[in-house]
Amino acid sequence: MKHLLLLVTCATLVTYSAYAQKVYIGCPEQVNAKPNAGFLTQQPVDLVIFDSRTVPPGAKIECQGTELRQALKNFLQAEFPSCKMTLLPDTLNPPKPGRITIKIGITVYQASLSKSEWTGSVDYHASIIDNRKKRSGKISEEINNDTTRPGILGYGPAKKSLFTSLDKSNQDLASFIEKTLKD
Repeated sequence: MKHLLLLVTCATLVTYSAYAQKVYIGCPEQVNAKPNAGFLTQQPVDLVIFDSRTVPPGAKIECQGTELRQALKNFLQAEFPSCKMTLLPDTLNPPKPGRITIKIGITVYQASLSKSEWTGSVDYHASIIDNRKKRSGKISEEINNDTTRPGILGYGPAKKSLFTSLDKSNQDLASFIEKTLKD
């Protein structure tokens, strides 16, 4: 009888943890950049990164917004080493004439557990304002990537799914910047 009670208790806990909503937010361990040397050579680029995420209560948070913004800045600097990139505060600053301004809003960055699968989601809202020419323009794009991995025990699958989505979103962001600003 004791064994049956123990078995039912364990099964209940495993089922509860498998179907309960869990959220994981971890810091990127490394930057996977493919340097595009020569792109925007010596061009001044103002970079504004703001965090507009809503973090659910009870989430396992290993990475704060400042660390996430710094990781994204490091990725972009490694991706575009030839330009003069300046990180500006995320306040409302008007774009400067003769410069490129890239604004990136981090709207989702988390891994969520649902139905025994971790889904890593990374979403950006990116806007590029190119004021180098007389006719300036603004182009925006939504960048969304989700990666799913099975697993309910531990946060290993959560990290893998989150960082895979982050890598895909970062590559999509770099592609958007290159496509928009190519001469």
